[in-house]
Amino acid sequence: MVSPLKNELRASYAGRSVSHGRAVGKALHIVGRKRQYFRAEIVESRVENEIARFRAAVTYSAEQLEALIAKPPTPNAADIFDAHLLILESSSFLDAVEEVIRHDLVTAEWATKTVTEKLVSSQRASSDQHLRQKAVDIEDVSERVANALAGGQSPLPPLPPNTVLVATELFPSTLMEFADTPPVAIITERGGWTSHTFILARESGIPAVSGIKRVNRRFDDGDIVIVDGDHGTVTVASEEDLEVSSTGAVDLGAAAFGTWETDDSTEPGFRLYVNVDSTAKVSRAVEKGAAGIGLLRSEYLFPGIKGWPDEERQFQAYKAASEAADGLEVRIRTFDFDLDQVSFGGREPEKNPALGMRAVRLGLARERSFRTQLRAILRANTNGNISIILPMIAGVQDLKQVRSLIDDEFSRLEGVKFPKIGAMIELPSAVLVIDQILKYVDFLSVGTNDLVQYTLGVDRDDEMVSDWYQSLHPAVLRSIQILIESAKKAGKPVSLCGEMAGLPFYIPLLVGLGADEFSIKLSSWSAVRRILRSVEKTQAEEIVRVVKELDTAQAVEEALAAAYRTYWPDLQLART
Repeated sequence: MVSPLKNELRASYAGRSVSHGRAVGKALHIVGRKRQYFRAEIVESRVENEIARFRAAVTYSAEQLEALIAKPPTPNAADIFDAHLLILESSSFLDAVEEVIRHDLVTAEWATKTVTEKLVSSQRASSDQHLRQKAVDIEDVSERVANALAGGQSPLPPLPPNTVLVATELFPSTLMEFADTPPVAIITERGGWTSHTFILARESGIPAVSGIKRVNRRFDDGDIVIVDGDHGTVTVASEEDLEVSSTGAVDLGAAAFGTWETDDSTEPGFRLYVNVDSTAKVSRAVEKGAAGIGLLRSEYLFPGIKGWPDEERQFQAYKAASEAADGLEVRIRTFDFDLDQVSFGGREPEKNPALGMRAVRLGLARERSFRTQLRAILRANTNGNISIILPMIAGVQDLKQVRSLIDDEFSRLEGVKFPKIGAMIELPSAVLVIDQILKYVDFLSVGTNDLVQYTLGVDRDDEMVSDWYQSLHPAVLRSIQILIESAKKAGKPVSLCGEMAGLPFYIPLLVGLGADEFSIKLSSWSAVRRILRSVEKTQAEEIVRVVKELDTAQAVEEALAAAYRTYWPDLQLART
């Protein structure tokens, strides 16, 4: 039953559906460019501790600036950073932040944000052009302090009940920090269907709408909003609507992470693995009847930790996952960090993180930390059911370097078994040299989301170019076929993961291309299994013979839709 919500005129905004479902809740703004946070109040007894945190962050920021002044990267940089140091140490900034902490009883992060906004507003209102330009410097200094605070901050406090997160962009790590008190919905300005944040939202049953322009100006903290993830709209509501929704009359979607269907049968001729980000989901995958864990995202096992966790904590997490799998294979992907996730200030942000220092590249550049993770994984493999997946492999050189580290760490351990090693194929370079890569790995895992992004040169989270993100582009389909055929020729398994592997619309096409192993999220399990049971391989291969002659993604999509209506009219194979 749907609640008879009020019909009076109220503000409504159209965006993009990125996670289905419908929910009513109170808006809460999430801010921050490196580590996100929200307005959080503190008890009076915590004021001095919070001020001490702020002062420590200022000291750390000052040391960074002094180091940059001493050795400036460019001739004029010393003057710029000297001006930043003056701003940082000015009483109008320091005293004001401490006063906000004392008076408003809020965290140092929020106090810094509040003072910065007032100072920036004052500067931008000035008739003096020089003073107006100074606003950017104030923002830069504030960001440096916020980054320093993030380096030593404890996990975010729990979300209040019925919270709807509102953000320009929501980081996946931020969403994971709220695993114990998840939001009822999400509203953002940026982020597409294939962004990691909204993949996690769909897995967790959290309705989400993105593409709401100037989202931070549309809603105030505490506003009651209706988030319709089925139609991609957000509507300002009333207290009465929230009261009605809390009685269960309005479908709020899943109110907690990890609520899944219970059908646990499998299908002949195919291997279905599950992608997870927690040990609890490993157990659920086993209950479902999964062939194993096809992708354990190791960076999500440690919510609240910024950067590299220590070895013992990693070992315990990997060991728990291995034991929860009850003998089934667990493929642990090494940290898929980018540089911003492990660094705090003191450097300019990367121009394009997607193409920068991340994944295996970052591991090899931070060898000591990377060895810690590899050692923890090896130590946990006493049962022999752990495998390692290496993300963003560009070619054989990457593999040789990592294999050398694994061999070295393994030689120092006793009582453990050597794991299988797999490569995550996401880059066109890896596709072109896949025959060479296959000589150094035991299996392949194809990350379809990034494969599309890197093959077509399209940022998958940029709405301006979303029309060019085409999973059915002939180049993508040819790449997938090359990978499947090459792996089979080498006698090694290849697993398809990402959105293409988890959406029913793509399954007959992938089967026709030769795919027989899929690694999917738990929420896709029933739908994918149902399609695999119904699809005749000969018909799927016939469909591929037709689409291979087509030269645009639109033509491929139309041909697939027509074929599906002919062969499987009763199946739900609409593109979503």
